[in-house]
Order: sequence, then structure tokens, then C-alpha cells
Amino acid sequence: MKRMLAVLLLTAGHLGSVAYAGVDVAAARQSLKNYGLGYCIVNQFKAESDLKRDIESAIGGYSFMGKGMHSIQQNEDTLETLHDPYEATTDFVSSLYEKTQANSKHRDKKVVFHACLAIYNAQAFDDFIKTQDPYITR
Repeated sequence: MKRMLAVLLLTAGHLGSVAYAGVDVAAARQSLKNYGLGYCIVNQFKAESDLKRDIESAIGGYSFMGKGMHSIQQNEDTLETLHDPYEATTDFVSSLYEKTQANSKHRDKKVVFHACLAIYNAQAFDDFIKTQDPYITR
């Protein structure tokens, strides 16, 4: 009887962890990473264009107010933002952008798309994205 109870409790505990593991962490990470890429590109261009508006729409879709999978942590009493994974991502991408070399012999300034892709594919960006896992909507 004790064995059956132990097996039942272990199974129930296992089912609870499966439900928790049912959160698509990889998809949430990818969504936040895509948000960062969009921000990296669009932030470098000040003039309005069809391309800029399109990227801004994509960013909106990846954000918390769109279909983003990360939640913003707030103080429930004051509504002060305690942590915003989207803001943290834009800050991180901005800091890496300044350090990323992406010059071309054909231009006298940084090639935005090349720099942003370098950031997107950097191990440092992957590592940062993982630090935002505690804010994935469960």
C-alpha cells in the first residue's frame, strides 16, 4: 500500500513538472530574441519608411502587449515596473551595438543589418536571453 501511495505521489509530482515543462521556453526565448533583432535594426534609422513601419509592427507583435511570452514584473501597490524583459533586451542590444564592428569599405558608417545580425547570432545574446527565463509567462 505504501508503495502504491509513493508511486501515485511520484506520478502526480511528475505530472505537475510536465505541466510546468509544457511552457515552450524555446519559443519564448526566440520571441524575445526576435524582438531584440527588430529593435536593433529599427532603432538605427530615424527617418520614416515602409520598412521601418513594418519592423515596428513586428516589434509590437513580439512585445508584451502583442504576443510576447514574457511578463513585466510590477509592484502591485505602486505599479512601479520592477523588471521589464523587453526593456532589458533593448538596453542589452543597444550596448552591444555600440561595441560591434560592422564597417564596410563601401560606406563610411556602420552597416546596421550586418551589426544587428552579428548581435543576434552572438553567444552573449543567447546567454542574456536565458537570464530572462524567470519572466516567461507560465
